[in-house]
Amino acid sequence: MKTLTALIAITASLAVIPASNALAAWTELGANDAMSVSVDVDTLSRNGDKAQIMSMLDLKKPGANPKTKQVVNSLIGLNEYNCSNTTYRPITYKEFSENKGAGKVVSDNQTPDSQFEPVVNGSWTAGVYNVACKAK
Repeated sequence: MKTLTALIAITASLAVIPASNALAAWTELGANDAMSVSVDVDTLSRNGDKAQIMSMLDLKKPGANPKTKQVVNSLIGLNEYNCSNTTYRPITYKEFSENKGAGKVVSDNQTPDSQFEPVVNGSWTAGVYNVACKAK
């Protein structure tokens, strides 16, 4: 595994998300009946107890944006993890009309001031947390 240098890197530029989905080296972490979860380990960055990494949720059944009701089939986002207390927060994320970050951008959400929330065992955030915080 390459040296991990970015975790949904807030400072790795919010502008990376629009162009990076086609170029990203996605590694699938797992899947369930609802979705598959992948990360781009090349985006992992760590600063003390905090880590950021880009992740992708690829939905198996289409969802809908709650405001516009447009179809959403995947989400790509930059999340920050506090490794010492097992919490995370979204920094930015985009919803896409097609799977694997393809198609039309349904929404572009900048949330740099979002609050940290607990990482729940068995959730997609737990899988990403393990990559971001436990990787050497």
